[in-house]
Amino acid sequence: MEECVVGVDVGTSGCKILAVSRELEVVGERFGRYPTYIPRPGWVEQNPDDWWDVARRLLAELAGELRAKGYEIAGIGLTGQMHGLVLLDEHGRVLRPCIMWNDQRNYKQCLHAIERLGGLENVVKLINNGIMPGFTVGKILWVMENEPHIFTKARKFLNPKDYIRFKLTGDYATDVSEASGTHMFDVRNRRWCREILETLNIPEQILPDRVVESSEVTGYVADEVASEIGLRGEVAVVGGGGDAVLQLAASGSTSPSKLCILIGTSGVVGLTVDEFFENSEGILQFYCNVMPGRWMVFGCTLAAGGSLEWFREALADAEGAVARLCGRSVFDILSEEAQQSPLGSRGVFFLPYLAGERAPHTDPNARGVFIGLNLSTRKPDIVRSVLEGVAYSLRSLGDMLRRKSRSEIREVYISGGGALSNVWRQIFADVFGVRVRVLKYSEKGGSLGAALLAGIGVGMWARLEDAVESLEITHENDYNPENHEKYERLFRIYEKLYPILKPAFDLIAEEAQT
Repeated sequence: MEECVVGVDVGTSGCKILAVSRELEVVGERFGRYPTYIPRPGWVEQNPDDWWDVARRLLAELAGELRAKGYEIAGIGLTGQMHGLVLLDEHGRVLRPCIMWNDQRNYKQCLHAIERLGGLENVVKLINNGIMPGFTVGKILWVMENEPHIFTKARKFLNPKDYIRFKLTGDYATDVSEASGTHMFDVRNRRWCREILETLNIPEQILPDRVVESSEVTGYVADEVASEIGLRGEVAVVGGGGDAVLQLAASGSTSPSKLCILIGTSGVVGLTVDEFFENSEGILQFYCNVMPGRWMVFGCTLAAGGSLEWFREALADAEGAVARLCGRSVFDILSEEAQQSPLGSRGVFFLPYLAGERAPHTDPNARGVFIGLNLSTRKPDIVRSVLEGVAYSLRSLGDMLRRKSRSEIREVYISGGGALSNVWRQIFADVFGVRVRVLKYSEKGGSLGAALLAGIGVGMWARLEDAVESLEITHENDYNPENHEKYERLFRIYEKLYPILKPAFDLIAEEAQT
């Protein structure tokens, strides 16, 4: 039997499990869904035992399939949705549903926390990050204030992937990247921030027992669980990593010269850095990396692939009909339409603020805009302007990362749905002015990175960067210097549009509330 390693990704919509061989080939995978609950507007919850039921079933199915192929699982890596709050009692039982990353109920608690800690500037000094409703600390404060009868029973909190670790091994542990995402963690020194805990009256005993580096073995699958799943021998479980940090690293950002862009509904731009620097405005997220002694600094735009998805739903009925008749993807047809428009979309610009914006402009009032329409504008121009507008937005964020880290970006790696479009990849290459690459299996997301971390933990590979840099490059787009020069001029125009339109955004938002 050959050894393989497995990555378990506890995602928002479901659990994905991926098995990888020593030769860096995917040898098996499974996916299963679980429900999400919306008890009130702005509240988003899941049942942690649903995650475990699905993960346990998928692991059992995959272990049987792998054994039939001649593989045994040697190690398990964990990843998943960050920031969620799982509270456990003294017997390890779940006390309430998980409050998820996209739950907005704790906005008031976040404001009060910032005030109690001496203002945002002081918060950033403590943890090099801000405090916003998505992150775990605000969720803890909400439960303390609104459900004290539950909080008094709480003995531990865990994030989603670490609940799966607990069910596999019985260990209360997390890794440095996930701990960073709680916004109670001193990322410079890779330890909990005592001042935040003490000032906010968060009891230290509810923290996980250990915080480890991401490829460190935290324990082994318990005998009873291994027997139930069908695992043989000692199966190591490693620290793993938060999905955003791990996917950025596993998709290509293994050094300060390699920027990575994840294009899902949102767009995440991230960069591995070797030196700590101050995240002065708190706009970016500055987390411990899944590679020891390094950090991942990243930011999120809220409607990257979501802008194209909105266009498909709102304005692409004809393309959708053609796609159904021809058995093709509507996004392929839209990409072909975009190619019919010249660079610059004949003067049309699109601002992709359809869901407000987080970075580089933190503004919930921001709105999507087409500007520059004229009587000669045709649909291909509008489609291309959406692709260019998203690229400009991510370039703005990439420039912020480059300036703050003082890094020279030589390559951009892209993963996610947008990476499948050659025309979009070329737009990114020409807008950024560097080569754009896509790595094999980057579409597998964090589950690939989790498996690679497991492989490091059991000795298959020495370092994550070695494994990632050994992956095949499936797509490569070199930039055209002439096109880049044109895009530089257009990008400068794009950069001036938000400040000009900001007063209008505020007026529109004010009117919507009346």
